[in-house]
Amino acid sequence: MHISEGVCPPPVLIGGFLVASVLTAGTLPALAKASAPRVSVFTGAFFAASLLQLRFGPGSVHLSLLGLTGIVLGRAALPAVLVGVALQLFLFAQGGVTTLGLNVTTMGVGALVAGGVWRLGSTPSSWRAGLAAGLGTATALALYAAALLSAGEALQAVATASFVLHAPILVIEIALTVIAVRFLARVQPSLLDLPLPPPEPAKAATESPPGTGSSAPSEPPS
Repeated sequence: MHISEGVCPPPVLIGGFLVASVLTAGTLPALAKASAPRVSVFTGAFFAASLLQLRFGPGSVHLSLLGLTGIVLGRAALPAVLVGVALQLFLFAQGGVTTLGLNVTTMGVGALVAGGVWRLGSTPSSWRAGLAAGLGTATALALYAAALLSAGEALQAVATASFVLHAPILVIEIALTVIAVRFLARVQPSLLDLPLPPPEPAKAATESPPGTGSSAPSEPPS
């Protein structure tokens, strides 16, 4: 889902940087309030998942875990995506310097959509987790295809084929997100911004110890 150098016209590249800058400025307060270990873990998960990719034309097909990142981090997901995309660029030459803003926008908006859909409810829900992952990833894919179409008819076939190639990726993203959310809802619901389950009340002893009766002892005969 990374867009390479020399694909999009300059106005689109400039627009990508502007949108990414505005979104980053608007979500930085959420990052300041988020748990640092949580942000680090899911930034690393996004970074690692995006490394497993298949090159296709000027872009690539790969897992992203945008849905899960958005669900767990909420608005802090966009700065996390920014860090992940920047590391992928400077460490592994994925994407490009001029397309950095565009790549952050396409994937970051997808993560924000996923987080917004998840927070429409207040209880753990597998179907809402799947919907969040599906809509978030589909949004990122739609923005990715729109960026390719900005290059003209030359990349129209690539943009159209990207939807077909990402169909199995979308299914895998939804399945992985649902599995992860169901697991986290059982063991650590606070990661999902869900209320902790109330502790179970202690059970009163209902049986008497062995060798004793349940009735009061009788008085000795006079």
